[in-house]
Amino acid sequence: MNLDNQKLNFNSGMEGVKYKRLSTEELNALEKEFINFLSSMQITGADWQKMKIRENIKAEELITVFSDLVYDKVLKKIKFLEYRDAKTLNIFNCLENKISLIGIRVKDQSSLNLTSDDIFSQWTESNLSSINLIKSEKNYTKERELEIFELLQTGCLITDDKLYNLLMEMV
Repeated sequence: MNLDNQKLNFNSGMEGVKYKRLSTEELNALEKEFINFLSSMQITGADWQKMKIRENIKAEELITVFSDLVYDKVLKKIKFLEYRDAKTLNIFNCLENKISLIGIRVKDQSSLNLTSDDIFSQWTESNLSSINLIKSEKNYTKERELEIFELLQTGCLITDDKLYNLLMEMV
């Protein structure tokens, strides 16, 4: 099935998007899943081609619904996020009802750079005086997956629990 979206107007109807609409490239990469999605609504390949031309708004709405389903599925699986810049390292544990944060803040006078790949291999006891360890948690104020999506949009990356557990041992 050709998923070419060039005839679809992706600038209208964005108010219904929960996260963000999948790009043409992303949609093409998920072609099999999109075909299954359309099939579950008894929409054939031929019907889809006609819909893109004759019922543009309906086709856009289907892509929006599919995009949200894809993001929901991916975001539900995320357990840990990491945000790092030169003076900040935040590791988020994305639990079911709350988000837990453990982090490091480098003091202004320190030359430590947390973006260095080997920061922990050069770690010494003297570095402890150059940092503040922080720990916090909060209940989600929005839907869990939406808050995770917003964190990803601000620069967080999906990670595993290794660094989180390491930092928890330091607190």
